[in-house]
Amino acid sequence: MLTVLNRQRKVPFDLEENRPRLEAVMIAAGAGRKEVTLLLASDAAIRRLNREWRHISKPTDCLSFPSREGEGARYAGPFLGDVVISLETAARQAAERGATLDDEVLLLFVHSLLHLQGYDHQDARGERRMNAKTRALVQAVTGIAG
Repeated sequence: MLTVLNRQRKVPFDLEENRPRLEAVMIAAGAGRKEVTLLLASDAAIRRLNREWRHISKPTDCLSFPSREGEGARYAGPFLGDVVISLETAARQAAERGATLDDEVLLLFVHSLLHLQGYDHQDARGERRMNAKTRALVQAVTGIAG
């Protein structure tokens, strides 16, 4: 189950149009029976979170907060975790790549969902594995290689 909260007002985003693709990603990733919260945020909000949790005082495109890590992991149940995406940063990145905002948000959601599932890109092997899984999931949902 996907819960989406749009807590920013600067970048228009059609949630009802995008929800089916986001939910399809969860199913394709094997997380269809899990719970994920997606927060659509401003650069200012994600900067605060990035500073608090990663000690980096600048905005980022997305953050993942897995519920299966840390002290409370055993209480996570079906809750996989939280994803935060800055729509301001996503819009800039989409423009730089010549992509749509919808496609950029999908890509960032896939990336974050994989983090919630334990994927990481701390080393070259992990990055190759995560990038391959990202491409496969984007292609499964859109028919376009990511």
